[in-house]
Amino acid sequence: MFILNPGTALAQGIVLTPDSTPGVPPNTFTFTGPYDGNEDGFNETTLSGRVTFNGDPDNFAVDWPGFTGQTTTDVNIPVLGHMYHSSLNFTMTSSSHQMSGTGTFFNPLTGNTTSMTDSGTPLVIRPATRAAGAVSNACGYSLDGQMVIEVAGPTGTLQGTWTFSGNSAQAAVTGRTFTDTAGVVTPLPNTTVESQCGGTGTINDWVGTYEVRWACLPRESGSHTVTITVTGPDTVNIDDEGEFYTARTIGGNPHALRGFFIDGPTGFQYREDFNWTMQKNLSGFAQTSQYVYTDGAQIGNGGVCVASAPRL
Repeated sequence: MFILNPGTALAQGIVLTPDSTPGVPPNTFTFTGPYDGNEDGFNETTLSGRVTFNGDPDNFAVDWPGFTGQTTTDVNIPVLGHMYHSSLNFTMTSSSHQMSGTGTFFNPLTGNTTSMTDSGTPLVIRPATRAAGAVSNACGYSLDGQMVIEVAGPTGTLQGTWTFSGNSAQAAVTGRTFTDTAGVVTPLPNTTVESQCGGTGTINDWVGTYEVRWACLPRESGSHTVTITVTGPDTVNIDDEGEFYTARTIGGNPHALRGFFIDGPTGFQYREDFNWTMQKNLSGFAQTSQYVYTDGAQIGNGGVCVASAPRL
């Protein structure tokens, strides 16, 4: 959503252009350009693709429309070379988004290449809410669906099908095989994997001040500063420029938080529920959120937001 808010700093070098191709649905745009995904000053990422909104992305009078599209992403790191390529189809609504396609990541430190491919149906991704059917099984997210994951390295290739269920913290890994460099295939037993955020960290890693740079649909963007303190074994307090609210860790993930705040003047008051995921190097966190107006002419309508929040 950063790149779908053209003209803002969050969009960086991505150009969003209305697609006037005959027969293309209305509210369709193409996008292309460089992007600094890790914000280290180097445009290591190249993006290109198309997105079709199911309505006017600038219309604030109704609930945001959702969208579908396709993107091709390549990451080239100076000296290390080409490290990542993906081709994805995506759909996003106010409650979830879906992705299908392929992605390949090369690790120059190990020589391993990891490939992920959908099993024929999209992977459904929702914020983990702790509720039944929305349990954390990938940091602050709840996944439903299957992915075929393959890791090829100097000693051979490991392959398996990962099945995620939104009501389980564990992913089932089936059809596991290892093929050595001589072509000998060894079947491996099925297993389960629980993916946690900050397995060796603590909730105290959140303590600090951050600049939250956000972008939403319907189109809106901005920034604000938050200061986080720990108030309990699974709870933090957030000072949002004089407004205060709390968040709690999700499941056994000390680096994943969920909370909400209520803001806005009378007639435009809204509730925003958010999930925050700490970066591995503790340099900041990422946010996904959904807001809904609770009074006034837009009651029941709302939108979705994302944010990048570097530590100050």
